Amino acid sequence: MRQWKSSLLLTVMLAAALGQTATEMDSPQINRIASKLHCNCGCNQSMACVMPPGCPVCKMNKAKMVNMQKSGMSDQQILDQYVAENGKDVLIVPPGIAGVLGPYVALTLGLLLVLWTIRRMMRPRKVVLNGPPIDAATLARIEKDTANLD
Repeated sequence: MRQWKSSLLLTVMLAAALGQTATEMDSPQINRIASKLHCNCGCNQSMACVMPPGCPVCKMNKAKMVNMQKSGMSDQQILDQYVAENGKDVLIVPPGIAGVLGPYVALTLGLLLVLWTIRRMMRPRKVVLNGPPIDAATLARIEKDTANLD
């Protein structure tokens, strides 16, 4: 009976410890750092991902970040440590102003091109005859012949 109570107590304490660690791993401070790092599990997301079953790579790295923060390291020092261990590819580089505005500029230019083309095609065209000039005598004869038709 005593062994059963000890096992139960150990299980409850383990569950409480894991629950507390999970809260620390999903804190805003850790997610702020994790959102600047690529996850290397192949999901192509940041380490701040919250996939339903939980990414084991992200969990392991978040636990490492918690330990680094508890040892007194700043956010920049933690990022520098990850860059030293994994290379510069681990950092997520946010898009600059051209990366954010680029698609909107391209969409606007495309829309203007489509509108310009539609306006150009809707404009009435002038009919230009490029034949030889008509002789005045021939034109007079045609007028005379068509006048007698009525």
